[in-house]
Amino acid sequence: MNLEFFNNHYKPLTPKERLQELYKHYPDDKILFTSSFGTTSVILLHMISQVRPEQKIYFIDTGYHFDETIAYCDQLKDRLGLNVVDLKAAPNRHKFTAQNYTYLQNQNLCCFINKVDPVERVKKGYHIWISGLLRFQNSNREKLQLFEETKDIVKFHPLLDMTQEETALYIQLYDLPINDLVNQGYDSVGCTHCTSKGNGRTGRWMNNSKTECGLHV
Repeated sequence: MNLEFFNNHYKPLTPKERLQELYKHYPDDKILFTSSFGTTSVILLHMISQVRPEQKIYFIDTGYHFDETIAYCDQLKDRLGLNVVDLKAAPNRHKFTAQNYTYLQNQNLCCFINKVDPVERVKKGYHIWISGLLRFQNSNREKLQLFEETKDIVKFHPLLDMTQEETALYIQLYDLPINDLVNQGYDSVGCTHCTSKGNGRTGRWMNNSKTECGLHV
């Protein structure tokens, strides 16, 4: 892939137009889509439901999600007609993290077992990985491009340059449901053990230098 060409070609397009253009260049079975059904996930999920409703969406179910997030996933499946497939760690590996409180002792290892490794298992054979990352979310994401090449797959961020105001407006404009945790003071939502109330991503891995789960680094 010529990243410079694709980044320049896609930059002036709207996020939805970028998705439409992607499916002109790549067949469905080469496009990977994952979601955590977090606080801003609904925007990309709504666009996908309009552009490619049959797209397989892997829900990364860590086994530590809030009940509200599971309910939100079910709500969006029904509302948007999403083709959602649960993606989990092997039962014995997840059990290890639960019994050993890995989420307290070694958050990186817990994320690897319950998030990164399951995605690594399904990633083979795909060429493009659609991600809903936004530049305004943290400093690690500010320098990202629409297309980023990793060691074994190209990451595509169609929403990357949307502002916080634009994301809120999109949700309001299309009257999209939000995760109930937002109304409880959670701007960003991950696993129960590692998520606190807070603005932006300040509630993720609070009092810890960790800022990413490992999927996007």
